[in-house]
Amino acid sequence: MEPNDTSLLQQQLDNRGWRLQFPQALETEFQRDFALRYRTHMQLAMLLGCFALLACGVIDPFWMPEAAGRLWTVRLFVVTPMLALLLLSRGSLGERHMQLIAALASCLAVAGLVGLSINAAEPFNHYYSSAISMVMLVVFVLSRMQFNWGVASAVIMLMTLNVGLFAFSSADLKIITINNFVFFASAAFALVGTFLIERSLRQNYLQSRLLSIQNTDLEGSNLRLQYLTAIDGLTQIANRRSLDMTLTTEWQRALRKREPIGVVMIDVDHFKLFNDTYGHAAGDECLRGVAGALKDFARRPGDLAARYGGEEFVLVLTNATAQQAQIVAERVRDKIVELAIPHQCSSHGSVTASFGVASMVPGADQTGPEALLLAADQALYRAKESGRNRVSVSASGTDSQAVA
Repeated sequence: MEPNDTSLLQQQLDNRGWRLQFPQALETEFQRDFALRYRTHMQLAMLLGCFALLACGVIDPFWMPEAAGRLWTVRLFVVTPMLALLLLSRGSLGERHMQLIAALASCLAVAGLVGLSINAAEPFNHYYSSAISMVMLVVFVLSRMQFNWGVASAVIMLMTLNVGLFAFSSADLKIITINNFVFFASAAFALVGTFLIERSLRQNYLQSRLLSIQNTDLEGSNLRLQYLTAIDGLTQIANRRSLDMTLTTEWQRALRKREPIGVVMIDVDHFKLFNDTYGHAAGDECLRGVAGALKDFARRPGDLAARYGGEEFVLVLTNATAQQAQIVAERVRDKIVELAIPHQCSSHGSVTASFGVASMVPGADQTGPEALLLAADQALYRAKESGRNRVSVSASGTDSQAVA
């Protein structure tokens, strides 16, 4: 199952069992995230362990000068590989095997404390053996070691403690029993804490994963909604709402820059007759073809091809004079003719369109982009009155003359 399957994530989140394991794909993702998120915790725990082992050696010559040399030998023997593991954890191996590295470092720290306890004089040897409890708390809780690794580490630590007590020390059975009891009690509390922390971290991971997916879905829904509100469903170009917004924005930009803004208004000739003759399905296909031809000429930033309503379209051209907009309109007219959509009710035998062109440099004398649309619409009316399938240019906003 995919790690982003929301049903799988919700199922794992609702699971009240005590098994700290996800399905394989999800577990792989969790372990990768866990390593990135908590590697610093483990490195900090290892660094603190090295510091504590070395720092306590400063007072050894004052406590037990006769054993200080042996104790420092033990410290260096343990801290050296721990520092090597710390350096190793900073590389790619640390990303993949941080749990193993932290477990090895914690076992080394306990082995060092056992060695210090064996070589230390009474009563300071008990000080070192009792510090094992502190190591387990730091390792299992602070480092965010996972429960399974904590159990494995605790078993190795227990074996190390008893091998040291039985094989290398002269401790009697009472001391050995007390040390084991303290170890078991400390390990039990530490491992319970480790289990609960890991369980909580896994639940938090599932919740954050679900939340991320839900946010992504919400963003996708918002984008789809924005698309639906801005695009005409039939022709897949901008709709009237998007046209009004774009034209207002570009009008204000042209006003600031004192640049002309051009508009081409297009009306498919005899479209009602086309619909009555060929049917609405063919009419819809005709409009899609015209829209496809139109949008090829709205490539620049700010340019827009939009469906104005019914069989009418508008092309917004930024920084375009009437002459430049006329050239574009003629090209669009040619492109529609090249589509060669049959139309037996047209004198041309195929679908054609009429064009009205207007261009203005926004200023205080114009009320807004409505004036530009009105000028283009009036030019379109003249084109239709002059015989259709032609371009007419408005003279209201520029010094360009209307042409047929």
